[in-house]
Amino acid sequence: MNSPFKIKENILIKKIKKIIKKFICKMLNLQDKPVFEFTIGMPADNDAFLIKNKIERMDANRYDLFNKTRCDFHTDRYRFASEYTEDKICIDCASGTGYGADILYKLGRAKKVYGLEINKEAYEYAKKYYASKNVDFVNGSILDIPFKDNTFDVFTSFETIEHVENEDLQLSEVKRVLKNGGLYILSTPNDWNNDKINPYHVRRYNYNSLKNTLSKSFEIIKIYNQNSGTENRAENNNMPRMIYKTTEENHHLAECFIAVCRCNK
Repeated sequence: MNSPFKIKENILIKKIKKIIKKFICKMLNLQDKPVFEFTIGMPADNDAFLIKNKIERMDANRYDLFNKTRCDFHTDRYRFASEYTEDKICIDCASGTGYGADILYKLGRAKKVYGLEINKEAYEYAKKYYASKNVDFVNGSILDIPFKDNTFDVFTSFETIEHVENEDLQLSEVKRVLKNGGLYILSTPNDWNNDKINPYHVRRYNYNSLKNTLSKSFEIIKIYNQNSGTENRAENNNMPRMIYKTTEENHHLAECFIAVCRCNK
């Protein structure tokens, strides 16, 4: 039987953890609600597409359809990238359903955001629900980006690099369309060895292999660990929802990595 002192101690620990979590979220600009919300008339005509493609092309603003913790995991990295996009011309490659491009413009105050998406249905969904005067979407591939050289200040592409067979070509295309000094911000899972959750991945990266790959084409400014806080998920390593600097001591705890790189030409 637990003593009353032990019970009080456990309650205190939980309260302290909650306070710390709120502080971290505030510091990292994490939020508990979508930046864009469907408040009137849920787009039920597209629900079947979203549910069918939830592994790769969810709309992370749709808490009514998808697990909130996983939605926040996806939107958090866009909120993170928003710290780099003010008054910048940006491209979000593999933009999926478009919620990320919307965040970069609305929260990140980007001058212009283009979303590039290879899947026609996802592209059409993004055009329907997230396109605006300053947010546009293009149907195309990272292996043949339909923009001129030196177009963008910031290139975001989250959980894309591990999906594309030709690693060298995709990185050369990223570098081609970035301006000199432009930023390449990407994410990739930390060596997920689970075919059920990554059936479309063609390769895996750990901290060292990611550094080795990126350093061939870019200057790595900083790499961060990202964790979702998902309970009972081995890849999360029992970590809270947070984004924090990667070190030699903590890289094994990351669920995903976020890398911020500079393009030098």
